[in-house]
Amino acid sequence: MKREREKELLFRGSQIKEAIENWNNPKYTVPGVAPRTGPRPPLMDLKYLLDDPTSTTHIRFLPHTYATELDTNNPKCAPNCAKLKVYQDPMTGKEWTIIRGTAGNAATGQVPTISTSTQGAGIIGVASKSDEKPLKTDFKDTALENMGVTGGGITTGAIGTVPQVITGTDMNEPASTSPASGGKMTKYSDWKFIADPTNDHTKIYRAYHERW
Repeated sequence: MKREREKELLFRGSQIKEAIENWNNPKYTVPGVAPRTGPRPPLMDLKYLLDDPTSTTHIRFLPHTYATELDTNNPKCAPNCAKLKVYQDPMTGKEWTIIRGTAGNAATGQVPTISTSTQGAGIIGVASKSDEKPLKTDFKDTALENMGVTGGGITTGAIGTVPQVITGTDMNEPASTSPASGGKMTKYSDWKFIADPTNDHTKIYRAYHERW
């Protein structure tokens, strides 16, 4: 059961990560919908990935299953269970830790930057709230291989890497540090799914279709 929840965390976090990347990609289109003429504003709420309120065409970045209403009386997460699947950390049943900042730019080489303030900062990633020890502790040679690598200060060290210091949900929880470069991730909260503007989405499936 733990392995299946772990795979669901990896799958769901990767899907949200990819959806955020598509949100920030001005060239992203869906069949039958005309492309935008300019960039989207920062992503301020995960539910916007289910229906873009800035577009008259109502583009969806996540499958409709992420709009599923969940059981809010689950004893695992009560009394603060997530109500929609898009908000739910599958390891805890609670809402994700929301990572806010400035999205990177593949064209200019700008890397994602973590914000020290929530004001005006869009969502660039999510992380689990669970401090339980995972079965899988690294993701070498997958699209998530840098998930636990530290960068410098509050800016990611390279596109796709995770900052050294990050606060909790919407920056209101105590700071925690991610593992040193090359180290093992010893808890699920180290799994930080931060959008990477250069990510090759064909690699993402290697991360959660591996056997472990």
